[in-house]
Amino acid sequence: MNRQRISTLSKQSTSHVTYIMSSSFRVLDNHSLYYAKTEYETCDIIILRIHENKRQNEYFESFIIDLTDKLKQFGNVSIVNGIKDIKFSNDIVIDKGYLKEKREIENYIKLNSSYSVTVIESNVLVPVEVVSNKEEYSARTIRPKIHKHLYNFIDPVLEEYNISSFERNAIQHVKHFIDEKLIHYDLKNHPEYEYTSNISVYLKYGIISPVRILILLDDCKLNNKESFIEELIIRRELSYNFIYFNKVYYDFNYITYEWAYQSMNVHKFDEREYIYEIDDYVNFKTHDKYFNTAMKEMVLLGKMHGYMRMYWCKKIIEWSRTYKEAYNICIYLNNLYFLDGNTPNGYNGVAWCFGKHDRAWGQRSIFGKLRYMNENGLKRKFDIEGYIDKIEKEVKNDGSSKTYNID
Repeated sequence: MNRQRISTLSKQSTSHVTYIMSSSFRVLDNHSLYYAKTEYETCDIIILRIHENKRQNEYFESFIIDLTDKLKQFGNVSIVNGIKDIKFSNDIVIDKGYLKEKREIENYIKLNSSYSVTVIESNVLVPVEVVSNKEEYSARTIRPKIHKHLYNFIDPVLEEYNISSFERNAIQHVKHFIDEKLIHYDLKNHPEYEYTSNISVYLKYGIISPVRILILLDDCKLNNKESFIEELIIRRELSYNFIYFNKVYYDFNYITYEWAYQSMNVHKFDEREYIYEIDDYVNFKTHDKYFNTAMKEMVLLGKMHGYMRMYWCKKIIEWSRTYKEAYNICIYLNNLYFLDGNTPNGYNGVAWCFGKHDRAWGQRSIFGKLRYMNENGLKRKFDIEGYIDKIEKEVKNDGSSKTYNID
């Protein structure tokens, strides 16, 4: 294990450690678990249950039972509902978190434990502060900084231990993508096809590590390999950089650049032809059939193709009374319905639609200098009618989605 994964290190004070599993819900390539096992004589493992939306909670519960069983190889295992249910009676190891709620957990432990607390980064390839000491402007600025360290952090651990069924599923999923879909990855922005990796849920819960995915890619000779690594590592870890260094990443007033705010201010009173409410969106009642289809994919299936996510957010900007209202609606829907919602990628993706990590474009009504998207662009770039047919078939085949209600 590369020791630079240790984000916070205190002098050991006990021979027994408690590993609080809060982000890396796996055995294989879990550097926090590896540290707890190799640096201490004995360890206990506490799984910190995540409470999010109904869809996410059901998914979490579906993999946690088998994972609990596999973790018994290392010590006693328990599941708790909140950090305040944990009694600190020895040293602590915990996964590094980036979102506000995960940072609050980390800070709570540091404030309330009188023992050593070690924080380890295991869900990004290159630790955020190894890459940079500031919020990066774009993929262009962070790319060389990540590539400088890239192969120093392919550091697999715990390969000799039994892994959970969901970890095996994740590995098989990635292998299938490499063998069958990566050759078509240049068509990843065509939502009528299925050529994206669809690994965001596995990454969200730390069921598979970027380290393992790069290892699985090692023998691949396809030209699309580097394009996929760009998405998996550069773009994803740009999102983590944003969340980590921007402590108010969730506040509309701090998500983007001054040029974007100035442009929005100039156009804040532009006439909106349509104004929609959240109920219109989730009941598929806008005038735009392409947007409505994207919302069906979100509400009924818990996902949305990445290109349509951009279109989805841009339309909400166009149909909202204010830019702040649009931002809040997008974040609300993102975190309420997406199985991979409430992640650095989710917050960064919405911020991108407001100019983050993008450039200024030509002036136009409502959007000002923000990048604009419309249905004609969809028609030019891919078979948008094919996308509609695909989603309608998926919804029809997914019987549970028709009656899916979100708490």
